[in-house]
Amino acid sequence: MLQIQANISGYFGKPASVFAGFDEETGILVVAKLSDQIARRKDCILISSDGRSDRDSLFSNSDLEGSITDYFKIKGRIASDGVSGCLRITDGAMRADPVSAIEKDGIDANGPRYRVASEASNYQIGVLAICRYVSKIGAISDSISMADKLAVLLSGQAITI
Repeated sequence: MLQIQANISGYFGKPASVFAGFDEETGILVVAKLSDQIARRKDCILISSDGRSDRDSLFSNSDLEGSITDYFKIKGRIASDGVSGCLRITDGAMRADPVSAIEKDGIDANGPRYRVASEASNYQIGVLAICRYVSKIGAISDSISMADKLAVLLSGQAITI
């Protein structure tokens, strides 16, 4: 289980930390806790909106549109058990759910466009940042898996009929 901390500032309200856990096997992301303390927690992957801070991943305004798409993908996905949703937000973290801060912004060739409301809290942006990070590591993991399978094919270990 990956432990993730998103330290976000520059949006509505005081700087905030959002803590989540991501199970790569099942695909379940649990947004578990919110805090006004932004000190880095040991053993957490740190996502930050502050380009000057010590962090593992930077979340910037250019990531907002993609993070909304990632949020809806994770929210709509079913976990590997075939029953559970992939995005879970605990009762104590419900005010960080960004659904109320996402506004439709028209339609383009790719489908609906969204934007973040000006009153979106740092907590809500923190959840979007975590969704963006989880989607990126999923894409990297898929690429590595595909490369491993391709290496097996190219080494002659595969049999064709």
